[in-house]
Amino acid sequence: MINPRTPQTRFGIPIDYETGTPLEDVQITRMQKIDDAADLLYAAMHEAEGSSSPGLQEAQIFQTRLMGLAGTHLEIAVMFARKAVVRG
Repeated sequence: MINPRTPQTRFGIPIDYETGTPLEDVQITRMQKIDDAADLLYAAMHEAEGSSSPGLQEAQIFQTRLMGLAGTHLEIAVMFARKAVVRG
């Protein structure tokens, strides 16, 4: 039953998917910095390889095996860095 004391549900707030707790502003800022740095590195990798960067919501696709492997490792590094921001 809903009454005036029932907490309001908030939508569009970033949360830790494992605990459900809302992220602090500093955590959101740090994760954005990690994403921005990864985007710069991805762009440099595409430029070095001569391939084109993907559009929005598209996967990073590289032409060579070694650059593809580097892209996979970068993706893993970003994942663990974001997780460290949430846990740390």
